[in-house]
Amino acid sequence: MGRRSIIESRIAEFSKAVSNKDAAGLSTFYESGARFLAPGAPLAEGRAAIQATMQGLLDAGVQALALDTLDVIDDSDISVEVGRFTLTIQPPGQESAIDNGKYVVVWREQRDGTLLIAVDCFNSDAPPQ
Repeated sequence: MGRRSIIESRIAEFSKAVSNKDAAGLSTFYESGARFLAPGAPLAEGRAAIQATMQGLLDAGVQALALDTLDVIDDSDISVEVGRFTLTIQPPGQESAIDNGKYVVVWREQRDGTLLIAVDCFNSDAPPQ
């Protein structure tokens, strides 16, 4: 199985964890020293900070996440994934909304052969409000 197939399988699992509102499970997709760059939030470094940021996103009403890999660039133990996302969010007491955007994820192959996220950055296609 090529890296792109592995990444596509991993992002399907990631999306399922979002739907299950499993912030702890989401943090396991990241290296221990990973960096998570979410829009409108401080840089989250390390699994504990990433889990806390993910929990904040889930608490804000994130319901579902669909990811579409556009490209995977491989180099040695690093793969860079470029893609699009569709995020379903329903803030407490509000109507459900859809946000579309793009992302870049740096995956690093671990000693045991698994791929974990080293850097995760995304932003919306919507103009700033």
